[in-house]
Amino acid sequence: MMNNVSLPSSSEPIRVGFRKTSLLDYPARLASVIFFTGCNFRCPWCHNRELVLGEADDLLALDECLSIIEKRKHLVQGVVLTGGEPLLQGIISELIAQIHELGLLVKLDTNGSLPEKLATLIEDPRTRPDYVALDLKTDARRYNDLALASAQIKAGQMSLCFAGVIQSLELLAGFREQFEVRSVVVPDYFDEEAVETLAALVPEETPWYFTAFAPGNCLDSRWNDILPPDTDYIDALVHLAEKLGRKGLRR
Repeated sequence: MMNNVSLPSSSEPIRVGFRKTSLLDYPARLASVIFFTGCNFRCPWCHNRELVLGEADDLLALDECLSIIEKRKHLVQGVVLTGGEPLLQGIISELIAQIHELGLLVKLDTNGSLPEKLATLIEDPRTRPDYVALDLKTDARRYNDLALASAQIKAGQMSLCFAGVIQSLELLAGFREQFEVRSVVVPDYFDEEAVETLAALVPEETPWYFTAFAPGNCLDSRWNDILPPDTDYIDALVHLAEKLGRKGLRR
């Protein structure tokens, strides 16, 4: 049996969202999915409201999820760690190592704003994710609207969280890990200007997926009334990325 994740004795049990089986969250893999609560961003269009705010009422203890995964390790090929923002979790290294000990792959979903924590994971083969999906939300000037803490912002300068995203992209490209970049096409935040600005940051051979914003259960309820972009507009952004020499794809 796998050892429990080591936590300080005074800590409350970590509670997470859990999906036993998914065909959609890990490319070409059948995987279980662990959803962590909490995020250092407040994207108003985010559809994981309860997770971001820690208000979800259908959570399981992380140890219980790990026990389920262990029993099902011959049925799934990997585990997706998502959220919220998984890199905010102090036990992320131990968790990845334990999942690897089960012979399973690990995919990490991250907003990219915590490059030091990502570097720590990548540098150790035991904790290195096998696949990373990094969210590229908008261009530098509009990232200022998304950071939770005003202390992350330098007045009149690029937001520190965006600088962290750049560092995370460079880390992943340098280590040659399998990774993808994901952008949600959101009105007023992700458009032709954003694609043109961000294209230089995305490695040429890295898949860059464009997904339409979908209203419903948004962090800011006003966004539930905003219409999503049409397919033609998404395709136009994909073609623009391709024109700029990037591997644009629609998801």
